[in-house]
Amino acid sequence: MSASADRTSARGSLAALYRLLLRTQITVPRLVGIAALGALSVVIGVFARWDSDPSKAAADAVSSYGLGLVVPLAALWLGTSAIGDLVDDRLLVYLWLKPVPRWQLPAAGVLATATVVVPLAALPVAATALAAGANDVALPALLAASLAGFAYAGVFVAAGFWFRRAAWWGLAFVLLWENAVANLAEGSARLTVVGWANSVLATAPDVEVTPSAGLATVAFIVLPAVAVTGWLVATWRYQRADID
Repeated sequence: MSASADRTSARGSLAALYRLLLRTQITVPRLVGIAALGALSVVIGVFARWDSDPSKAAADAVSSYGLGLVVPLAALWLGTSAIGDLVDDRLLVYLWLKPVPRWQLPAAGVLATATVVVPLAALPVAATALAAGANDVALPALLAASLAGFAYAGVFVAAGFWFRRAAWWGLAFVLLWENAVANLAEGSARLTVVGWANSVLATAPDVEVTPSAGLATVAFIVLPAVAVTGWLVATWRYQRADID
């Protein structure tokens, strides 16, 4: 088989895995749950409009609720179940036996998770700023939430490969590390997704956001790198896993 035929076959198998995982992830309870989180974010934005400094209030709402809870919880719910659903349905062994590169299933999991998280979580986070009348904050909020969505997708898909009951471990990670430690321990924001996402949000004019990890230019590199690292870690685990 020629190299071009091999590439075509690889793209086809990746697309098939992506469609499979997307179908398993999109369920009514998940869509309703994520939509409810996003709707509450917009409601918070409406109340922020009445603040004496709507831009600051909108940025705080986006940072603490949108980037701190909505995006990571949506990615947690979907990312850990991307492989978990296959295990529960006893389908993973059939994918394991198929002659496809091992890197494709984790890649499909990250892509499928991000495909749902970005529109259902990132768009409402940006809408929060618009609802507050802080239009200058909306685009940075959208960029920050989208990049964070990809990063969290990589983290939680990898967690789904490594841990049993990954959703509970992931919830502890979001609440304790990404929120509590990031806000309380000086310098820890550089080791969090939310800290780098806040760095992107801080590109909005006249807005100061905490916790912030560093320069926005660095954040545009770090957040995609986190997603890629999650995919690589998940691939390494999948290659060495015992599937039954």
